[in-house]
Amino acid sequence: MQSKIEQILIRLKKSGYEAYMVGGCVRDLLLGKEPDDYDITTNALPDEIIEVFKGYKTLSLGKRYGTITVIFEDETFEITTYRTEQGYSDSRHPDKVMFSNKIEEDLTRRDLTINAMAMDKDIIDLHGGRDDLKNKIIRAVGNPDERFKEDALRMVRAIRFATVLDFQIEECTFNSILENSHLLKNVAPERLKPEMNKILLSDSPSRGLELLARTKALKYILEELYDCVGFEQRTKYHDKTVFEHIKCVVDSTEVNLKQRMAAMLHDVAKPKTFSLDENGQGHFYGHDEVGAEIAEKALRKFGYSKNFIKQVQTLIYEHMKVHEEMTDKALRRQIRRVGVENILDLYSLMLADRMCTIADRDMDFLLNRRDRIKQLLKEDTVKEKFLCLNGNDIKELGYSEGRKIGEILRYLEEIVLDKPQLNKKEYLIEILKNRG
Repeated sequence: MQSKIEQILIRLKKSGYEAYMVGGCVRDLLLGKEPDDYDITTNALPDEIIEVFKGYKTLSLGKRYGTITVIFEDETFEITTYRTEQGYSDSRHPDKVMFSNKIEEDLTRRDLTINAMAMDKDIIDLHGGRDDLKNKIIRAVGNPDERFKEDALRMVRAIRFATVLDFQIEECTFNSILENSHLLKNVAPERLKPEMNKILLSDSPSRGLELLARTKALKYILEELYDCVGFEQRTKYHDKTVFEHIKCVVDSTEVNLKQRMAAMLHDVAKPKTFSLDENGQGHFYGHDEVGAEIAEKALRKFGYSKNFIKQVQTLIYEHMKVHEEMTDKALRRQIRRVGVENILDLYSLMLADRMCTIADRDMDFLLNRRDRIKQLLKEDTVKEKFLCLNGNDIKELGYSEGRKIGEILRYLEEIVLDKPQLNKKEYLIEILKNRG
């Protein structure tokens, strides 16, 4: 990849223009990481970029903002003209873009110092980004109020970088996020989605959630989750507030977006369902069901797929449904109800949930149950469509009413869940004949 970058830079320079790697790729290289992609900036105007790369496929969708996409040796690179910006009426897009001939002006418009460096053979660092990387500091370029009013998403990006890189947010930048967090109301949820995903998939997602809460950004991203902050549970099972418990559970799940999203939302309905009994003990009756409804609305708003939403809802809805019954029939029924694709994620969530309560209750029971489920998953009898008999087979036996056929299938399913060895077509037909 870097050799292709060098060829692009050389090609622009040989044509008489300046050219640098810029932004996140420079940050990653200085951190010793391989960048996911490389952005290039130049004083060549968009039409001049197209001319330099005549003979290569170019895309001009971002031409208005100075960006030309070049397909160079089967890889895609964005090359952008130096620019300055004025006015951000919608807190996202500049009202006016002006192309520049100075790299210094281009770097000054960027969000964070660690993202405001350019690099060829040497580093151009006008805002102390290199020192901030060394000192593990997240700092806005110039006046943080101006940067965040230009694009409110930058506040969440600052929190995301602090979380993923394990950096501290500089005081003025932090205070500016706190002061301007209300601007996040103007940010489209689908733009927030990738930032939240990266926070959840980090090594310490609880840190990101804590920063979102402390800056009040969470209030404008997911108000129901913000309502959990400081909410005392008042039960013998919990010594943490709802939000502290949620943070613990998120950290205790696997690095898996489905699990961590469900962990973040599994108790989101507790403030709405809270009640006190005559002994002063808190209860949250139905918080699993209400939480699944809240999750569906929230995740749909952020633009997640229907399948992902359904799976997260399933984990939230089922996370309290733990019983002492350990028969294989009960476990097979649970697998069928939850889905093969969700069952182990559910147990990871339930184990994390119990780890974050007093005395780690039910841990041995859950571990034993999970291990047995792993064994059952190797059997055909827990697959979604596992009966060796179907509705058409039952019709051939003389049954015609749809409701009756459904009842028979459920009857046979119960038998097979209890005795998988009977799941053979001839056995099931014999059972029905004897049933009369």
